[in-house]
Amino acid sequence: MGDLLLRGLDDALKKQLQANASLHGRSLSEEAIALLRQSLGRQQDLNSSVGQRLRAVLGAEKLSEEEIEVINAFRHAPDREPPRFE
Repeated sequence: MGDLLLRGLDDALKKQLQANASLHGRSLSEEAIALLRQSLGRQQDLNSSVGQRLRAVLGAEKLSEEEIEVINAFRHAPDREPPRFE
């Protein structure tokens, strides 16, 4: 496994990376690796399905049964408005 040294990283970006790492319970290096993998995966998976891309973003996160039921109820509601993509 190789190493990578990043030079010229401004303080604001480093603080943001540290905050993200803390939020996800990762080290600074682990967070940087996760973000690189996520970014590179998005570029490689442009031809993949929406579901596959969503699973790549969510990773190990799982929806609860209650959340799934709410989503299904909303999807099948007869009077719902179509989504707005703005």
